Amino acid sequence: MTIPGHTDPAAVSSVVEAIEKALAVLAHARQGDVIADADRLAEIATGLIEPSGELLEDRVHRMHTLRQVFAEGDWLGAEQLNALQATPPKNKSQPASDWKRRGRIFGVSHGGREFFARYQFDAMYEPLPVIREVLDAFGEVADPWQLAAWFHYPNAWIAGADGVPIAPKEALDRRDDLVRAARRRHDSYVA
Repeated sequence: MTIPGHTDPAAVSSVVEAIEKALAVLAHARQGDVIADADRLAEIATGLIEPSGELLEDRVHRMHTLRQVFAEGDWLGAEQLNALQATPPKNKSQPASDWKRRGRIFGVSHGGREFFARYQFDAMYEPLPVIREVLDAFGEVADPWQLAAWFHYPNAWIAGADGVPIAPKEALDRRDDLVRAARRRHDSYVA
């Protein structure tokens, strides 16, 4: 890779290190065209492409939302879920990875680790059946943080006894309302 001549020599090693880390993450994720993604990251890292102000602002708002959802939630790692099972599997990533693969729960990546919202599980740390139904109704998402935010923030289609919208995670005993709200997100820009 050629570094542009105007690049500060002191920054070259950190740019190279950042690109190497990004390539490792992309290769590990096995998503999309890794080479094209790596080239794009290299272009951004070396200043050949300047992200727009709107894009940067959007990403800053997204990161703020992710931090808020994570900080205000109760999250469990795969190893924690494993330890909470009546008979924990030897593989520490189980049963979480199996449940996720089967669409029974969702997980989000935070700080390089995967976490699962506590509200997805019953008292025995088994997945609540309603979560699978909501995930099916919600449909496929590229970013699981969309699911986490949807469950976290009040939803206009799910009202409390006083008529005020409540977060889906607070209405897990209202299966029909949750499934209907998850389906309706496809029909509107609201909630």
